[in-house]
Amino acid sequence: MEIPLKAVNSLRNIVGATQVCTDTVSLLLNAYDCSRSRMRPDIIVHITQTTQIARVIQVLYKYHIPFVVRGAASNHAGSCSTPNGGAVLQVAALNHILEINTQANYARVEPGVITGQLDETLRPLGYFYAPDPASKSFCTIGGNAAQNASGARCLKYGGTLDHILSVNVVLSDGTSLTLDRSENGPDLVGLLIGSEGTFGVITELKVKILPLPAHIKTFLATFNSLEDCISSVTGLIAKGITPRCVEAMDKRTLNAVEDFAHAGYPKDAEALLLVELDGERTQIEREQLVLEDVLHKHAVQTFRTASTEEERSHLWKGRQAAYSAMARLSSAVLVCDGTVPRSELPRTLRRVQEILTKYDITASLLFHAGDGNFHPQLMFDEQKKTDTRALGQAVKHILQACVDAGGTISGEHGVGIEKRGLMAYQYDRDTLSVFARLKHAFDPDNLSNPSKIIPVNFEEKAEAARPLDVSAQPVLEAFLQAQQTHRPFFITGQNSILQTSEPHRNVPSLNQICDIDLTNYTATVQTGVTLMQLNHALREKNVYSVLPDTPKGTLGGAFSSGQYPDFYADVTGIQAVLPDGTIIRYGGKLTKNAAGYNLIRLFAGAQGIFGWVTQLTFKIYATPPRPLAPRPFIPIEQTRLIKRLKQALDPQQILCVTEKKK
Repeated sequence: MEIPLKAVNSLRNIVGATQVCTDTVSLLLNAYDCSRSRMRPDIIVHITQTTQIARVIQVLYKYHIPFVVRGAASNHAGSCSTPNGGAVLQVAALNHILEINTQANYARVEPGVITGQLDETLRPLGYFYAPDPASKSFCTIGGNAAQNASGARCLKYGGTLDHILSVNVVLSDGTSLTLDRSENGPDLVGLLIGSEGTFGVITELKVKILPLPAHIKTFLATFNSLEDCISSVTGLIAKGITPRCVEAMDKRTLNAVEDFAHAGYPKDAEALLLVELDGERTQIEREQLVLEDVLHKHAVQTFRTASTEEERSHLWKGRQAAYSAMARLSSAVLVCDGTVPRSELPRTLRRVQEILTKYDITASLLFHAGDGNFHPQLMFDEQKKTDTRALGQAVKHILQACVDAGGTISGEHGVGIEKRGLMAYQYDRDTLSVFARLKHAFDPDNLSNPSKIIPVNFEEKAEAARPLDVSAQPVLEAFLQAQQTHRPFFITGQNSILQTSEPHRNVPSLNQICDIDLTNYTATVQTGVTLMQLNHALREKNVYSVLPDTPKGTLGGAFSSGQYPDFYADVTGIQAVLPDGTIIRYGGKLTKNAAGYNLIRLFAGAQGIFGWVTQLTFKIYATPPRPLAPRPFIPIEQTRLIKRLKQALDPQQILCVTEKKK
């Protein structure tokens, strides 16, 4: 597109003449990321101060110029590409750590701060930043937030989503907002993280930091088969052990890594597992005994412990060098990213190997084994059309195999433009329509990283939503009746939290515990089940949740009221119904899902103002965790953004809102 000269001059007045580039070299240097996408922008704006961002976006909004934010551009999904042309906002210079507060366990950073740099800065202070993508030596925290990156420590500590406390963000019209998790209402921070810049531009982040563990111990194990290697991880977690990290790789990967990084990996093994435990010394010793027992039951070939910090660092150097090691062997390497429930990983891997054989593609297999996230690294020749065609088909079928196994097309790399079409395979029309509504609510002019995530013409490509179970049909009937009578109502369970005398509805039939899965350690439960019923059913299976055993309250109330915000991180799947009958199904028995907007966080703490949550899937534990204590119930404050979301999801205002008292 042609950028008006007036717009160019306005941008130069804001950031300086030398910081606005339209020359061919600058445009080409910003035309690609770590994906296969190659799309040239029309103008580059180098941001050197966070205060410039809102003013720059106001100019772009005035002239209707689309924009994409770029930091290290290390993502693999084409999220930094510019299919609509327009502007690239380069924020790499916003790389300042603004504050570190070890008393309150947080740091404030600009979006261009390198993830590993923050971790290294914290280490002498006795703290660390838990998210650790393999690219942490050069990727940025802002980019991690955009994609909801994770890394090896995700299994125990969670991904980027779980470590962002608040964000400053500029919407596509230049409006500046602060979203903070300490505020009541829906988890809008959680909704923003992983939205790939399609909602707006993050200008500052407040992140959680943690004290360094007292002790860390790293183990290397090898196996005669990849299946034994992966199955051992399920066995370990079934014993109630949550390692700091669990990473696996196949023979091709470990051989390439050893030749490149000389990490000390045995090259005669068919599969390798790195396990790391942290905590107090006695805890690690106890868990190590369990680890060794489980590994021997799964035919471990060799098992050894890193005896020094240098050796431990060396073992991890090998894992972090996996991509570089494979890149030495091929002119091009594509890193795939799929996640399945842990129980489905061995079967899915067999299917992946069949696909690779069918298309005659050489690939290495790399895993975050504890959370079902695997990264086939596919080698090909970008100059050969036959290679690229086969590659495209192989990737498509690998990711479809993940969805068929109850998984997702992205565990941590995002969707961008590369996987956009496959979203219509993972989600039905109803759920995709909600993604489109959310995008419009945040960005009605479609200027902020347009043409990402949501598939083109998804109404024609995606399947219709499956009907609700009979037990949930009364939800649709309640909404239909409210539309006909024009009588809004509150959603309640036992009405023990809201305690309203206004019109309210519950559905007694939403009282089923659908599934307690002792392999994946998840429970799928309808929201009318009381917390007492839930915990009784779990105890009968010798498993536990973080929710308290209390005579009052339902699962739906615990999730929607905002009284248990720490529970949100345990919820992995949701089914909900909007007042117009749209059915939402998102997630499942997955540790992580970076495909699309996080609808779990949209409904978490939303107090039933957007739609009716009918069912949740959430983590359960082999050993009793400390139960969460409830926070006071505080009605939602209707901010401008809340009203926009409410209008997008409930335009007829069928669901009532209990407003915060002034």
